[in-house]
Amino acid sequence: MAELLGRDFILTKGSVAIAGCRTKSFTVNNAPVDITSDDSAGVRELLDAPGEKTVEISFSGVATDTTIVTAVMSTTDVVDAYSLAWGGSTLSGNFFLASVAMTGEYNGAVTFEATLQSAGVITFA
Repeated sequence: MAELLGRDFILTKGSVAIAGCRTKSFTVNNAPVDITSDDSAGVRELLDAPGEKTVEISFSGVATDTTIVTAVMSTTDVVDAYSLAWGGSTLSGNFFLASVAMTGEYNGAVTFEATLQSAGVITFA
């Protein structure tokens, strides 16, 4: 696998890069379906397909305006199209803006942390 710079790990909303973003990460979760029964001889058995697949993207950076706070405080339109691209790969789909935290140190930049949760089919290309 080729080496990449962190700045090449790009999070976009629609087709616009999330401004001020410094760190990004994602987690894919597959919820197993337990199909253990009396016929399983005391050994757990799992269906070979997930019951639910979820993707969570966490990101943080420097707050350059109030756009992210405005988005999370909205009572509508909190689901939107996002993409995370790196090294020729892309993870994309609709995500729910689940949380935003902002911090401001005295004499320092205001920073934020946010979490997106998948809201539908996510594609990996």
